[in-house]
Amino acid sequence: MNKIKAIFLLLLVFCFAMLTAFFFEENYNAFVRQLFKAFQGNKIQFVGKGFQLFASWYFLIAFGLFSVLLTFLLYGLINKIRLIHLSLTILLFFFTTIATSFIDSTGYVVECTACQDGIRSLHYSDVNYDFHFIISLLFGLLPLLYAFTRRLISKAR
Repeated sequence: MNKIKAIFLLLLVFCFAMLTAFFFEENYNAFVRQLFKAFQGNKIQFVGKGFQLFASWYFLIAFGLFSVLLTFLLYGLINKIRLIHLSLTILLFFFTTIATSFIDSTGYVVECTACQDGIRSLHYSDVNYDFHFIISLLFGLLPLLYAFTRRLISKAR
């Protein structure tokens, strides 16, 4: 594939990924809130209105760049290996989201000194959803980056 077609394809992937991220950002935020509640029992309660007019630019750009990197790193792999790496990336993404949500929710409960009845009230915007999302994307890409680096080193030898 020549370079112009590759650049056009990656630009198309970036735009499509940003559009996709626009539509599933609220679902991801709800998933993180559910994890907060599940890990801390009834010690965390969300109050206020959970309305967000526009999607976060960090969320959109991070998913766009992640999709471009994922496409680039998966290109040229055998289908079986590609499926394994893709599955591992998705698994690590969710595992990291779960781990960061547990750590963050525990931190909110521990820092609560003036809670009524031991219940920590959080506004919907108190949770940094972009942090959870971006860290999860980065950890999801680690196996692919490792495999890509190994391929480059083996080709250089």
